Parts: sequence; C-alpha cells; structure tokens
Amino acid sequence: MMTKTQKGAPVSGKRSSNHDASDAIASQLKHYYKSVEQEPIPDQLLDLLEKLDQAERAGNSNGTN
Repeated sequence: MMTKTQKGAPVSGKRSSNHDASDAIASQLKHYYKSVEQEPIPDQLLDLLEKLDQAERAGNSNGTN
C-alpha cells in the first residue's frame, strides 16, 4: 500500500520551494508582458487594421453582415 508521500503529496519544504519557483516565474512573465504592452504598435499593423475597418464598413453599407 502507498503512503500519502508516495502518492505525490509534497514532502515538508517541497511545496514552498515549488511555490517560490512559481512566484518567480510569474513575476518575470508579468515584467515581460508589461514591457511588451509599452511597445508602440507598428505602423504596418495599424495600416492593416485601418484597411480591415474600411472593408468591414464597406461590407456593412452594402447590406451584408
């Protein structure tokens, strides 16, 4: 028969080290994504979005959805 420890229950101290590692990864990811949020949107992407908006408006004015 297997004990709780053998079934995968955390051994004393193991849970906190996993938690600490998860916290460190989460913190680094938040920092990375925050820096990406601050980057300007490339002009080519803005142009493409504008063209898509224009095409959508033109399609809607013809009675299509």
